[in-house]
Amino acid sequence: MMLTDNLQRVKRDEFGANLNDKEILEASKIEISQVTLKISQVAKISNPEQQKLFEIFNKFKFVILECEPLPNLQENLLALTKFFGSVKRHKRSDKNGIVPVENLGYSPATTDQISATNQMHPIHTDGSFDIEPPKIVAMQCEIPSKNGGFSQIVYAESVYEYLRENHLQELDKLITHPLTITRGGQTATRATFVAQEGRISMTFRADSVISIAIPPQLGKAYNIIKNYVNDPNNQLIFKLKANQIVLLDNTSVLHGRTSFPNNEVRKLNRLWFDGISEYSRHLQFGFIPKSKMLLCGQN
Repeated sequence: MMLTDNLQRVKRDEFGANLNDKEILEASKIEISQVTLKISQVAKISNPEQQKLFEIFNKFKFVILECEPLPNLQENLLALTKFFGSVKRHKRSDKNGIVPVENLGYSPATTDQISATNQMHPIHTDGSFDIEPPKIVAMQCEIPSKNGGFSQIVYAESVYEYLRENHLQELDKLITHPLTITRGGQTATRATFVAQEGRISMTFRADSVISIAIPPQLGKAYNIIKNYVNDPNNQLIFKLKANQIVLLDNTSVLHGRTSFPNNEVRKLNRLWFDGISEYSRHLQFGFIPKSKMLLCGQN
């Protein structure tokens, strides 16, 4: 699936706190409606709504659930375990596994957690430093910032196809040569693109709070990816509203966030899932490449 077939890109040179909310929303509201599912509560979701949820998730690789307000809005987030599996914990998780995504100012957490600041969060996949990264990332908007704080999405398939068409040798290296990503005491070594049963998943991160051991032969390829995903022409930009939850296939979409003013409140609740549930058969992770030429020898 090509991004331009379904969702309009918003072209900008910069995505900062001065971004015009109305302009962006007006540019993308029709397309965003294709990935938005309005329900009352996750715990009360109907069978037709379940079917629509999986349909949108598998087609677009992410879905936005728009829920009615609850006294405890995190109930909607936690009820997703029924469909998306067990919660994977993070070092900043609370007792339920939820991580608050908000500006913590001068907290020590900001030294190695971009999500705890108001700064731009570069495009990435979550848990790249974990041996088993989460399959699904859920982010629930509790308080949107008035300015900035836009969500950004880049399709792994579009990265793969760009490399296949323009840098085939570099793509081959990204499939056959692993690299190591470390944060704190967590370290994982894997190839950027991993093929399994005919589908490809992608893991990527490149920012100042992690350490990457990139083999010399991967230096050029990694820079190509960084340039591609940070080009606004390759991003889908949208803004979450209060009580909306975005669910991402962490194996086939990369995500990021634009900055927002330091004096504004913005709070999201993030939860990771392992993708193993009674509904797993309804979920399709990763993407099927248009060309099979580079799948030889892969599992």
